[in-house]
Amino acid sequence: MRLVLAVLLMAAFAAPAATDALVTPEAVATRVADAIAQRLPAPGRYRATLADPNFQLTPPQGRYDIAALTYDPARQTFAATLSYANTLGTTEYVRIAGTAYPVIEVPVLTREIAAGEIVADGDLIKTEMPADRLSNALMTSADAVAGQAARRPLRARAPLYAYDLKKPVVVKKGELIAVVYAMDGIQLTAQAQAQANGGKGDTIPVLNTRSRRTIEARVTGPGVAVVTGPATLAAAQ
Repeated sequence: MRLVLAVLLMAAFAAPAATDALVTPEAVATRVADAIAQRLPAPGRYRATLADPNFQLTPPQGRYDIAALTYDPARQTFAATLSYANTLGTTEYVRIAGTAYPVIEVPVLTREIAAGEIVADGDLIKTEMPADRLSNALMTSADAVAGQAARRPLRARAPLYAYDLKKPVVVKKGELIAVVYAMDGIQLTAQAQAQANGGKGDTIPVLNTRSRRTIEARVTGPGVAVVTGPATLAAAQ
C-alpha cells in the first residue's frame, strides 16, 4: 500500500505543468484585427498595431481570449481587454490599445519590370494596402495584370495602376500580316501590311498588298487581324 502511494506521489510531481508561452504583439494585433472585421457590419480586412510595441503576454500554453473590444472607425483606434487563466486557475485581465484600419489586397510585382516587358503570373504576389487608397485606376486583380506589358519601368512591391500597363504589341507597324475577311459565311485571307502597332483586340489600319486599299482591322493575335462589315469584300478584292 505504501509502495502504491509513493508511486502515485512521484507521478503527480513528475506530471508536466502548464508552461507559459510568449505571445508576440504582432500575433495579438492580428487577432484583434480579425475580431474587428468579424464584429463590424461592413465586411473587410483590417490591419492593427498595438500602441506599445514592446507589449508581451505570457499566458499558460499561449491561450487567451478577447474579453472586450471597442473600435472607433473615425479615429481608427481600438481598446481591448484580454483575459486568460493563470496557473492557479484565476482569470487575469490585461488592457491594450492601438490603431486599426481597413485594408485591401492588391497584386504587386516580385521584381522590377522593364518598359515593354510582359508581366507573367509568377511575377505577382498579393499584399495589403490601406483601403482609403483605393481608386478606379488601382489594379486589384492579378488576372487583369498578368499578360499586360509595362508602359514604363515598374518597381517591385509597389501598387500597380491602369496607366502603368498596356496591351502587349502583337502586331508591329510595317509588319506583313494575314488579314481574314469574314462576312455572311464567306471567309477570305489576304496579305496586308500593318500601318500601326496593335495589341490583341486593337483596331488598326492595314494596307492590302494586292489591292493597295487601306481598311481598319481588329488584331486577334500575333500576325493576324480580322475585318468584318459592309466594306469587307470590297477591301479584299
